[in-house]
Amino acid sequence: MVSWLFPIGSATVGLYTANEAGGRPLYVLIGAAALVVGSMLSVATSNSGNNFTMGLAVAAAIPFAFSSLHMTEPWSSIAAFGIGLTAVWALRHARGEGHRELLPVMVRRLGGYVTYAAVYSAMRVGLFAELDGGWEDLFPFAVAVISWLTVEVVVRALLVLGPRELSRSYLARALLHDVNVFVGLALTGALFGELFSPIGWWALPIALLPYSFAHSAFKRFQETKTTYRQTIRALARIPEVSGLGIDGHADRSTDLATSIAKEMGLGPSQVDDVEYAALMHDIGRVSLSEPQILKMGFTDDDLARWSAEIIAESPYLERVAEQVRHQYQSYRKPGEQDDPDISIVSRIIKVAAAYDWKVHRSGMSPLSALEELHAGAAYEYDPDVVASLRRILEARGVLRPTRSKVS
Repeated sequence: MVSWLFPIGSATVGLYTANEAGGRPLYVLIGAAALVVGSMLSVATSNSGNNFTMGLAVAAAIPFAFSSLHMTEPWSSIAAFGIGLTAVWALRHARGEGHRELLPVMVRRLGGYVTYAAVYSAMRVGLFAELDGGWEDLFPFAVAVISWLTVEVVVRALLVLGPRELSRSYLARALLHDVNVFVGLALTGALFGELFSPIGWWALPIALLPYSFAHSAFKRFQETKTTYRQTIRALARIPEVSGLGIDGHADRSTDLATSIAKEMGLGPSQVDDVEYAALMHDIGRVSLSEPQILKMGFTDDDLARWSAEIIAESPYLERVAEQVRHQYQSYRKPGEQDDPDISIVSRIIKVAAAYDWKVHRSGMSPLSALEELHAGAAYEYDPDVVASLRRILEARGVLRPTRSKVS
């Protein structure tokens, strides 16, 4: 029920500020309608969980366009944002999107848009009131966009509803990971708004043309990355379908490992490394089909070395190969705080793979498997990673949340 406060509050903000704007309700409604249409058009980003739409470009354009119509106060822009986002919330809610996912996005959008409009308008009617447009607009625009991005990052990191599997650090870094897309959309909107006064609606195709090339590049990169990931997942299945590994071990280990990485606050690039390493950490088991190897025997370190050698055949994955090579090594030796040669990626893979192995190969319960990992936290398993795994399992309902006793 609390989530209904957003459309009520957003509509109230829109209607109140529309009344404050006075005299130009038609332009406010046109801006709101454009925001609704833009917010329904998704744009390509990386796989960091960001949900950007053309609504960001529309929001960036509205203060510029209204300024050219001598609507320099922020009220008109804020009114368009409030009314438009109320309609967006209603449409997305009608499509069945859940409150827990929808409400944080809408709140940070409204906060970011309002901040952007307020900062830009304040600067244009204050210190920069004498600007005639053109390059002189760049400084107020840059300050406004930075303020907007700051609000987006802070709200995304702080406002999460329901069980939390992602750390605040990861949520903030994931948004900054796609800052190029964010800035591209903002610049597209600003270009339209700047050109709207002199050339009218011809500004729309002129503004969209450069962005269309960037969008195409973003989309091709996303498709290439998706294909690459699917290829790696297919290769990771080879030991399992050959009967040399546990069926589903690679996928389950990867799911746990990437969740741990995000919960611990690793950046998107490191999370990608964790994903690739977890998927292929057992690819060396294909060597077990050789009778000579079975006759001579092998160790876990041999499996890690064979896996790393196979992965290293792809230059793009050389760093991942090195992390897989160290996956079975202890995270520290006696007398050391930790081993600097064992990366956090290797430590996460070791914990996630060991947990899945104990549960699905040894038949242990999740709690028993986790307790064995805790018991090995002195040298074998990084205690921070094991603690993160526990929080993940509790968030998923696999384990009951632990409560500290109060004496």
